[in-house]
Amino acid sequence: LIQTGFDVPEPAVIKPGAQILAISSVGSKVMAEPIRSLPLVAWILYIYVVFFSDGILPGANALMLEQRTWEEVRDLSINFFLVSPLLHLPFSPVVHPMLEGIFNLLLSWAAMFAGFLSDEREDKPNLLPTLPIVAGMQFL
Repeated sequence: LIQTGFDVPEPAVIKPGAQILAISSVGSKVMAEPIRSLPLVAWILYIYVVFFSDGILPGANALMLEQRTWEEVRDLSINFFLVSPLLHLPFSPVVHPMLEGIFNLLLSWAAMFAGFLSDEREDKPNLLPTLPIVAGMQFL
């Protein structure tokens, strides 16, 4: 006979029902009013022009960056908020101070939006999902 016991809660299985319903709802609205697809088309065009096009904007596209650029990004990431130079780490690379300042400013700008992710009000739920919006803000 079992006298006592405890239940181990298991994580819920991902159920795509809500996402499929949202996609079909958006799809039916776009089919009823095709003008609703204009923001999505504009966003896809923007991403293509900024990241993947050759000749529209000056410079190489994002897939054709030089090795020197990737090394600079790595060095700036190691020097994030000047932690590595302040600790006098032996592998701290020397980077131009203006580049470090701009890099840290941009990372601070991106980190400011993390506060929006902590909005868990039960009495007033968000109208739109917060995570995709905050992720999209990083491209501003």
